[in-house]
Amino acid sequence: MVNIKSVVSKLQKHYPDATKVALVDKQGKVLFTTGKWYVKKDIKEFLAKWASGNAQFVTLDGIRYSILQMEPERFIGTNRKNKGHLIGTSTPDGKNYMLAYVRPKAKGWFHMAYPALARAAAMLKKSSQSEFIESEVEIKEEEVYESSAGQMATYQVAQPQPTIDPYLKAEIEGFSQWINNPQGLGAYISNILQQNDQYRISKLAELYNELYRLFYG
Repeated sequence: MVNIKSVVSKLQKHYPDATKVALVDKQGKVLFTTGKWYVKKDIKEFLAKWASGNAQFVTLDGIRYSILQMEPERFIGTNRKNKGHLIGTSTPDGKNYMLAYVRPKAKGWFHMAYPALARAAAMLKKSSQSEFIESEVEIKEEEVYESSAGQMATYQVAQPQPTIDPYLKAEIEGFSQWINNPQGLGAYISNILQQNDQYRISKLAELYNELYRLFYG
């Protein structure tokens, strides 16, 4: 395995909202942790709930997180009292888990945090070629100007063109599979309706409106 501290440093430089990061094995042994993130006390129960696939909340370092997504390779949770978010991903070999605490006011955290963490986990694999992708500059458009000789000419303007992160693309593809899976999104929504979970029902309604505006607005 490559140097964990180096990978975490790259992760936090790329995604500063991940203020605390930990690496643990499947048995709950803490292999690495940043700062004062005391995960040791709660980690075994947390991993057991993650493995169960049907828990509604977890606790880590004294903060309770409601579970938003929980798959064998992915965990996404948030604290309902605005105390931050919890992200988890498995390493490529499936032997360890990388966790990140995301600060409460992080913008777009639900879509940005997991792909960043998953990329960092991929970088832990020996001989990995995975790296964080920065925006590239691409010649995109031309502007017309009048030269000192009174003639019209054009020059090209370099416009920053963000590169699509393959992990973000993979997330969208995974989301699509979850939608099409009979045991995926449809089953999840049916379960929420049966439980009459008012909070999640209201949030689903908000998401529906956002998606409707995105595609039809």
